[in-house]
Amino acid sequence: MPKLRHAALVALFFVSILGAGCTGTTGGSSTPTTSPGVVSTPAAVNVRAGDTQQFTATVTGTTNSAVTWTVNGVAGGNATVGTIDATGSYTSPATLPASNAITIQATSQGNTSLQGTSAVTLLNPIPVVTAITPSTIGVGAFTIYVTGSKFVAGSTVYFGGTALNTSPVTSGYLAANGTATAAQVGTISITVQNPDPGTVVSTTSKPATVTNNGQVATAAATVRFLEQSTFGPTPNLVSQVESTGFTPFLNDQFAAPISTYPDPAVGVTDLTPTQQVFFTNALTGPDQLRQRVALALSEIWVTSGNTIPPQGMAPYMRLLSQDAFANYRQIMYDITLSPAMGTYLNMVNNDKPNTAANTHANENYSRELMQLFTLGLNTLNQDGSLKLDTSGNPIPTYDQNAVQAFARAYTGWTYPTQPGSTSQVHNPAYYLGPMEAHDSDHDVATKLLLPINGAAVTLPVNQTSLQDLNGALDNIFNQPSLPPFVCKQLIQHLVTSNPSAAYVKRVADVFVSGTFANFGSGSRGDMQAVIPAILLDPEARRGDVVSTTVTTDGHLREPILYLTNMLRMFGAASDGIGPINYANGLSEPPLRSPSVFNFFPPDYQIPGSTLLGPEFNLQTTATALARDNLAYSFVFTSIGSGTTVDFTPYATIAAGTNGVTNLVNTLNMLLLHGTLSTSSSAAIVTAVNAVPAGSTQSLTQAKTAIYLILSSSQYQIEQ
Repeated sequence: MPKLRHAALVALFFVSILGAGCTGTTGGSSTPTTSPGVVSTPAAVNVRAGDTQQFTATVTGTTNSAVTWTVNGVAGGNATVGTIDATGSYTSPATLPASNAITIQATSQGNTSLQGTSAVTLLNPIPVVTAITPSTIGVGAFTIYVTGSKFVAGSTVYFGGTALNTSPVTSGYLAANGTATAAQVGTISITVQNPDPGTVVSTTSKPATVTNNGQVATAAATVRFLEQSTFGPTPNLVSQVESTGFTPFLNDQFAAPISTYPDPAVGVTDLTPTQQVFFTNALTGPDQLRQRVALALSEIWVTSGNTIPPQGMAPYMRLLSQDAFANYRQIMYDITLSPAMGTYLNMVNNDKPNTAANTHANENYSRELMQLFTLGLNTLNQDGSLKLDTSGNPIPTYDQNAVQAFARAYTGWTYPTQPGSTSQVHNPAYYLGPMEAHDSDHDVATKLLLPINGAAVTLPVNQTSLQDLNGALDNIFNQPSLPPFVCKQLIQHLVTSNPSAAYVKRVADVFVSGTFANFGSGSRGDMQAVIPAILLDPEARRGDVVSTTVTTDGHLREPILYLTNMLRMFGAASDGIGPINYANGLSEPPLRSPSVFNFFPPDYQIPGSTLLGPEFNLQTTATALARDNLAYSFVFTSIGSGTTVDFTPYATIAAGTNGVTNLVNTLNMLLLHGTLSTSSSAAIVTAVNAVPAGSTQSLTQAKTAIYLILSSSQYQIEQ
C-alpha cells in the first residue's frame, strides 16, 4: 500500500474516535434525545362527503402515547363537521358544511400542551346512479328521473355528453329535462355529475334507448291516457308517450323506483309534513302510476289521520305504494296487519270472546273488510250487476253470523314490539312493521265462513292466529263477488264513474285469470294485469278520438286531482303547503278522510240523474266557488309562497302570429285533449283579445285563457 494512502487512513481513524468521544459523557455514551410533540398523519388530505379517513398520531417526549381527537375543536366532532372516534377513524358529514376546510387535531393525554393537526378539505361525494325512468325515450322533449345516492345541490344529469336542465334535488332522486334528437337514436349513457368542490362524475351509469318511431299515439289520446294513469300530464310526458306508446309507458312505470314516505319523528303530532310528501310525490315522483293507484287504494281501504297519528299514516301510505302493483290477496294481507288499519277499525288488541265477562270479539274490521274493501253488501255477477234470488231480491253477501265468525278469526293480534321492548299480549301503540300475534289471546274454536260456489267453508279447531287469518282472507279473496266489486271501484277511480257492465266484466275476467296481453303472472288478483286491463280497455280509450267521445264517460276531477293536474301541466314547483291548504278548502284534505266511507262513496248518484258520480258528493255551491278561486289564485296571484309557476312559454305563443287562436288551441289540446266546444273556444278567444295592450299584454292574455279553461265545467269533468 502506498505510504500516502496509509497515512490518510490512520488519520481518519483517529478523527472518528475523537468525534465519537465528543457526544458522550465521561466513561460512556447515550441515545440521542428527541423533542416532545405530536404528529398527526396524513398532514393534509381530501375527503369526500360521507366517506371515512383513518388518522394516526405519533407522540414523542412522553411515556403516554394516547391522544384525544377533535374536529374543529369539538371533541369527537359532530354531525356538521364530521365525527372521529378514539382510534382516529374520521367520518365526514353527509352534507358539506359552510366551510369545507376542516382541522383534525390530536392532543396528547399525557401532556395536553402537545398537539398535532391535519388539514382536511371536504369534497362533494361521488354520485351513484341505480335506475332511470323512462328507459326508452322518443325523439323530442323529455323528462327523465334518475334514482341513486349521494346527489347534492347542483348535481347535473348528463344525457350522453349533454348536460340536462336538472331540477332541485334530494340525496337519492333527480329529475331532468332535455330534448333527444334523431342523431341520438340508439343507446345513450345517463350519468350524474356533482359540482365543486371536487366536481366528479358518477362511476355508475344507466343506458337509455332513444327511438324514432314517429307519432305512435295522438296528442289527444295521450293526454287522456295520462289523465287516467298519472297525477296529470306534463308537456314533456305527452311528447314522450306520443312517440313511444302506452304499453312502454306502463312497463316503465311498473319498473320505476318507489317514491317513499319518511317516518315522522316520535312526538310529531302534525300531519302536514306527511301531506306535503303526498303532494310532492304526486307532482314530481317518477312512479306516477304507482302513486295514482295507491291513491285509489287509499280511497277504498280507508284510514284517516283524524284518528291515526302521523307515525301511523306515513307507514300506511308507504305500504299502499309498495303494494299498488302486487297481488290483491297480498294487499288484503298487508293492510289487515297494518297497525294503522288495526287501530282505525279496532282489530289491534282484539281479544277472544270471554263468556264469563260477557265480551265478544270486535266486529268492526270484520264487517268493513267485507262491506267496503272486498265484497260489498250484495252478491254480484261477474259484470257487477246484482245477483237476485227467485223473488227478484238482492242476495246479501254475508250475514251477522259471518261477521262474528270472521271477527273471531281476527283475534289475538297486537302492535309490533318496539325495539328494545318485551312482547306483550297488548303491546303499546307502535306503527313500524306488521301487527304480531299472541295465540294465547286467539279464539281457537271452529268458525263457519262464507260458502264458495255453494260449498261450506269452516276454519278447524285449534288453529293459530296466523292460520285463521290466512284462512279467512283466502275465503274472502276467492268469493265470486270480489273481482267485479274491486274492479268496478278501480275503474271509477282511474277512468269513469259509470263503466258499462261489459267493461266491468272484461276487467273482472282479467282479475280472475291474472293475465292481460303481455302483462301479468297468471295468478288471480295480479294488479299488473288488472291495471293495464282498466287503462287499455276499449271503453277507456273511447274518446281518444274526439268524435268517439261519449258524454256519460269520465268523471268529475276530485279536488286532489284537480290540483295536481293543473300544477303538473304548467310545471309548477311546490313544497306542498299551498296544495294542502286548497285541498282543505275543497273538502278533500289528503290522508284525512272524514269516515271509513271515504270522502265520497262509490255509489253516490248525481242529484236528479240516474248516473253515478262519486266525486259530486263533494260538489257544493261553496266548493264550486272554491275551485274557481283556486284557479284564479293559481294563475293571477299565488296559492302560497312555496308554490311557483312560470306562464312565459304561453305568453310567447300569445305574442306570435295568430297568437290568441294558437294559444287557445294549444291549451285545448293539453288541458282538454281537443274537446273544448266551438262556442266556448270562441268566447275564450273574444275574452283574451279584449286584454288591453301594454308591456304585459301577452302574459295577461295567456293567464286569462288558462284561467277561463281551468275554471270551466268542461275542464273539471274529465272525459
